[in-house]
Amino acid sequence: MDDWKAGLRAELRAIDIATGDAASAQLPDLLRRLSRHQAGLGRNPVLSLYRQWRIRSLARAVADARWHVEQGRRARLGGLDPRS
Repeated sequence: MDDWKAGLRAELRAIDIATGDAASAQLPDLLRRLSRHQAGLGRNPVLSLYRQWRIRSLARAVADARWHVEQGRRARLGGLDPRS
């Protein structure tokens, strides 16, 4: 039973590391897109609602990516408890 749990923990750790690596690769592009939408917010009033929605959507994606990067960093360091 302990071997099974150890194998599962190692697999979860590997998944967290891979997810963190993928999120860190996407984070610069998400930040660039977010800043582009924020820069164009006041230009066209017709597109204002779309830009506000897109900014909120991209801000959530950035927050999620940062969280996954942090989880991957913790898993890489061995400090992530898979039960939490």
